[in-house]
Amino acid sequence: MKKKLAVISVLALCFAIAAGSTLAYFTDSKTAHNVITSGGVGITVVEKTEKPDGTEVEFPKEGITGVMPGTAVSKIVSVKNTGESEAWIRVKVDTSIKDAENEPLSSSITLSDGTSVNLVSFTVDNEKWTYNEKDGCYYYTDPVAAGDSTAVLFSEVNFAPEMPNAYQNSTTIINVSAQAVQTANNGKTVKDAAGWPEE
Repeated sequence: MKKKLAVISVLALCFAIAAGSTLAYFTDSKTAHNVITSGGVGITVVEKTEKPDGTEVEFPKEGITGVMPGTAVSKIVSVKNTGESEAWIRVKVDTSIKDAENEPLSSSITLSDGTSVNLVSFTVDNEKWTYNEKDGCYYYTDPVAAGDSTAVLFSEVNFAPEMPNAYQNSTTIINVSAQAVQTANNGKTVKDAAGWPEE
């Protein structure tokens, strides 16, 4: 009877040691192998202008002065994916005009024949960008890999020759804002994508 108890005690002790070593092994395994780092989505709007010699430089922060009606200003707009993950991208462009006293002016006029003319316009690359009237955004049709950029949204801003005298010394402000969401598990096309940031 005493011998049996001794054997049972030894077995119990062996099981306790085995369980203790197994527990330590699992703890070590968790610490070593359960490290997960999520990817990130980041973008920046790239605005350049073309000099007369054809080279592209950063669009000046102070803007461009002395623009006359009927001319075009080089403003080359694209978006770069600066994050770690592939992304869908959309862009919104808002244009406003203010007079010399900083009062708002209309961005379009109606001519005597009833024709409406946008005083400030730009031509978008409709092959790569799709306009959505519902939210006023241009959606880039292709996913943009980390480190890559979209095709140019537009490359120049046109000022209508019909711009009247009231617009002398006015200031045109073109705000370009971009948003991005991940492509992973987020639709097969940019139109299917969800999770866009609230404006």
